[in-house]
Amino acid sequence: MAWPKPLPIPHCLLSFSRELILRPWYWQTLRTKTNRRNYSVSATESPPYRWQKPVGQHTGITVYNNGMRRKIPLVVRNPNMVTWYTCGPTVYDAAHLGHASTYVKVDIIQRILRDYFKFNLVTAMNITDVDDKIIRKARESGCDWLGMARSYEAEFRQDMLRLNVQPPDIRTHVSSNMPAILQFIEELIGKSQAYVTEDNSVYFDVSTYPHYGKLQRLGGMSSEEKSNLFKQNSADFALWKAKKEADEPSWAAPWGGEGRPGWHIECSAIAGLFFGSQLDFHAGGLDLRFPHHENEEAQCCVRYETDQWVNYWMHTGQLHAAGDENKMSKSLGNAISIAEMLRTYTADEFRMACLLSNYRNAMPYSEQLMLTARQTLQRFKNFQADLSAYTQFLKPIRKLDEGALKAQMAHMATEFDNSLRDDFDTARGISVLIDQMTSISRCINEQQADAVEEPAYCLDLLTAAGNFINRAMLTFGISKLAETEQSLSLKTPLPVVGGGGLDPALLIADVLAMRVKLRRAAISGHQKNIQLLAACDELRNLLEQHGIQIRDHKQGSSWVYATPAAIASEGSSSSRSK
Repeated sequence: MAWPKPLPIPHCLLSFSRELILRPWYWQTLRTKTNRRNYSVSATESPPYRWQKPVGQHTGITVYNNGMRRKIPLVVRNPNMVTWYTCGPTVYDAAHLGHASTYVKVDIIQRILRDYFKFNLVTAMNITDVDDKIIRKARESGCDWLGMARSYEAEFRQDMLRLNVQPPDIRTHVSSNMPAILQFIEELIGKSQAYVTEDNSVYFDVSTYPHYGKLQRLGGMSSEEKSNLFKQNSADFALWKAKKEADEPSWAAPWGGEGRPGWHIECSAIAGLFFGSQLDFHAGGLDLRFPHHENEEAQCCVRYETDQWVNYWMHTGQLHAAGDENKMSKSLGNAISIAEMLRTYTADEFRMACLLSNYRNAMPYSEQLMLTARQTLQRFKNFQADLSAYTQFLKPIRKLDEGALKAQMAHMATEFDNSLRDDFDTARGISVLIDQMTSISRCINEQQADAVEEPAYCLDLLTAAGNFINRAMLTFGISKLAETEQSLSLKTPLPVVGGGGLDPALLIADVLAMRVKLRRAAISGHQKNIQLLAACDELRNLLEQHGIQIRDHKQGSSWVYATPAAIASEGSSSSRSK
């Protein structure tokens, strides 16, 4: 790049160092300090921004757009590839439930796009391992900043695995991408969209971008940083922070000195490195919409000379403790760790709680919320167990109205599809599945006469309905809904003498068969054998302590996997309903 010849030095700048004044970077971006203003004054001068519909394939899906305050059609630019970037954690401490709710909700939507709508989704995430909080924590702990960050990152990744969150296709770190970040900043300076200050920091000049504030519709006001002697506008934000202390991690900058990147430039540079000048989806918590995502959008629109870098911003509602309107955070002292939650509830139960709330809404965390999620999840498991017992003739079968059952299944499939196309409304989708389960359970559990119209046993239709519901839950990422004899035997084979294996499922089946014989013997005579029935009940309780819930039917017994806590919860719920 050919730099212009230095201009005569204005009288108002004689107090500045000669080294700074003669620096080409400085003259490329020179603004006199007398022109400093609050950007909010000029924000109203530009016309309001309107979301631009991408050119590509219409999907029939709608997604909420905060800037438009309504749902907009999802159009994918390339039907063979959909790109998605998620802001990763700043690894200076253990992750808490606020983080968990964001990443579980994002995982649910990604699974819907990938497994239900069959998009080839390419996902990426950045780990922020260079940050003021990390540096401060390392100083307080007396440890190496990078080693500490790697340790917390390993803990975060393990937490995500325990929550059954699928890892991104691409994952990287700020510290590994400094050349891309520096190049991004250089381009902004070269376009006169950013300026170098006297201490070698770099700020983005918000006044040069007419659509600043479009995501939040704030008209350009920013309360993120207070004005200082170096900032030209109150809303300008740091792209590069000059090194101030000797122990700070730093990198040499081409405009002079050493420093480290600001928070907002990290994601912009790394997402741009992966996906280029346009991105289909960008996700994060609602608290990131402004200023973080707003600043990302501004930087990238300027760099790539476009009006719209991200086509669809996905913001998850914040999790907070019930009765506390503040979001869950370490700084407020109201955080619950993921490990602490998993000591009481399962990952599936937490995921069900996320499914029952709209991803955009705030999520009030409480014992009642988690008990509702636990009971809802167990309801799905019990339905699968009852349906399996019916198709294995452990329950009396009867002829059903085939036409009515077909119509119900078609309605379930249509309504479930509509719910997911309507901004990924999983709460409505769960409700649709529960309605179908209730209808089928009524058919197979209540002793009614055979249907008069279109009578048929409908075992195939019932099985098909069960398969649909099971696949839907698997799509949502529920991992243990269909815990069957086969899956249990594959998961926990027990060695025996002779080199074979003991199948726990067959063992349970044999124990249940013997229990059925004892029960029949206990009630076959003129008088019930109370002691024998008590022994059967004791055997049931013993199996429940090991997570095996017994379900008695007219022609035998079946079982379903359930945690002891879920069994106790279901028992207390049944007692209250009597």
